[in-house]
Amino acid sequence: MTADPRLAKLSLNQRTTRRWSVREAVDGCVRAGIPAIGLWREPVAEIGVPAAARIVADAGLRVSSLCRGGFLTADDAGARAEALADNRRAV
Repeated sequence: MTADPRLAKLSLNQRTTRRWSVREAVDGCVRAGIPAIGLWREPVAEIGVPAAARIVADAGLRVSSLCRGGFLTADDAGARAEALADNRRAV
């Protein structure tokens, strides 16, 4: 994908472009010569995994990560249980 070998291990974390859709973030990577993207679950869920995978593959990029899990610091048991359930679904 990238002609510059110094960028071979570079990846854009989609959170840094949080207002961009998956397609916009992928297009930004292509324009900048960044060969990989770390996607976030919420934007991927908005368009579906198959569509996101197709957008990334068609652009010739790699997915370096799918973020995010954690956020287990809720004060009440119900919110902690939901956070754990959300993380389990992600895995």
